[in-house]
Amino acid sequence: LDSTDLDSSDNEDCVTTVLENAAILKGDLYSMLQALDVEASVEESEALFKYLDEDDDGHITLDEFLPWYAESVDAAQQVSATFQNLVQSRRSVHKFDATEVDDGVLRRALECAIAAPNRRGTEPWRFIKLGKETVGKISDLRDELRNKRNSGETTTAAGGDSSINIGVGGSFVSWTKVPHWIVVTYAKAPPNSGPDGKMQQREDFKSTCCAVQNFLLSMWSEGIGTKWTDGPIQRTEEFAEICGINLEKEKVAGVIWYGFAKGGLNGVKAQFRRKGVEEVLDILP
Repeated sequence: LDSTDLDSSDNEDCVTTVLENAAILKGDLYSMLQALDVEASVEESEALFKYLDEDDDGHITLDEFLPWYAESVDAAQQVSATFQNLVQSRRSVHKFDATEVDDGVLRRALECAIAAPNRRGTEPWRFIKLGKETVGKISDLRDELRNKRNSGETTTAAGGDSSINIGVGGSFVSWTKVPHWIVVTYAKAPPNSGPDGKMQQREDFKSTCCAVQNFLLSMWSEGIGTKWTDGPIQRTEEFAEICGINLEKEKVAGVIWYGFAKGGLNGVKAQFRRKGVEEVLDILP
């Protein structure tokens, strides 16, 4: 039947009839779910088919499928809203209590971290958990560098690039009260690798920043506070030696402190954001 033989009302009636009579066969449900971006295995799609085929006639009508799909869409929207709230609610924590955090929380956070995008699949990151003994050595290093600073001495920056006048204040003032430390590194461009190597190192640093953000969000989702820190001590050869970092192959991206927030996460003050979406978004024709 040529569609030109039908007027518009006949066309609508025809389409409605087709939709009403449409049926989804068992072998088609899996591919249909994939097309609709519904994550499901073949086994799960078969179980769903059995559940939706209420009259057990070997096919699913739209009347049987659409209510379930509408609920799935609602559930997906709730997941999106929950994730967006998680991202927007995360804060840096500055005061921790002494409660230990289970290593399972750390491992789940690392699983999220290493799922971050990374160009060319380089996976440039490394995470080093510091125990109390190692943190004690870094604390001793801090005291040593403070004495050098007070006497006007300098120390060698990581990589031996130059001598720097080390400051030891700032975020590290109360570091011995932080229950857990993770040092994050990323791959350093090989010597004489040229512009391509430097570009890859830059891409690897960006990827590692994505990994750190995933780590922080995972921790926050489990009620654990974090703070991603940087500072001059982390840029010294002594710090690298204590942490077992090969400065010929790695660069330090920072230290993540994590633990239960003193007073709970709800008591952590939000950082004031000066700019809104309209101030950072440009739309070009």
